Amino acid sequence: MPIDLPAQPAPQRRPFELSGRMVLFAMIAFFVVVAGVNAIMMTVAIRTMPGVDVKSAYETSQRFNGEIARMHAQAERAWQAQAQITRDGGGATVTLNLRDHSGTALTGLAVEAKLQHPASRQEDREARLVETAPGLYSATIPAIHRGAWTLAVEARRDNEALFVSRSRIQLAE
Repeated sequence: MPIDLPAQPAPQRRPFELSGRMVLFAMIAFFVVVAGVNAIMMTVAIRTMPGVDVKSAYETSQRFNGEIARMHAQAERAWQAQAQITRDGGGATVTLNLRDHSGTALTGLAVEAKLQHPASRQEDREARLVETAPGLYSATIPAIHRGAWTLAVEARRDNEALFVSRSRIQLAE
């Protein structure tokens, strides 16, 4: 004969209560995660782009007045410059047409062009332009990818910078 045992009631679960201590720990955990992610992102950003554009800001500031005088002299010369960049394969050809204020071709200059990448100086490319016709200077820069660049051009005669220009360009395929 079977023995009837009294039924035991199921253990009662306490209803969930959100205590002040739980809220405190949740908030602390949230801010620790946010601070940790910020620290990681900041470290990666500083390692990949330290923000330094010049080696010595002090030396650059000492050359400031000379640079202002050079800019005034360049403006007084009123030279006209037209730069053109054409893609050829994986590279680009930079062509610069230089004329004086009356439209006469400027010859015998040492012209350099630099394509500067906006995010990484490791991508920068430079070339010495060769005079192919009176006032027309040209060079090919190999292995340059599409995107935004800064074209910096400098024309010199007798080691004096006579013309300097910087302009933002967009290279397409």
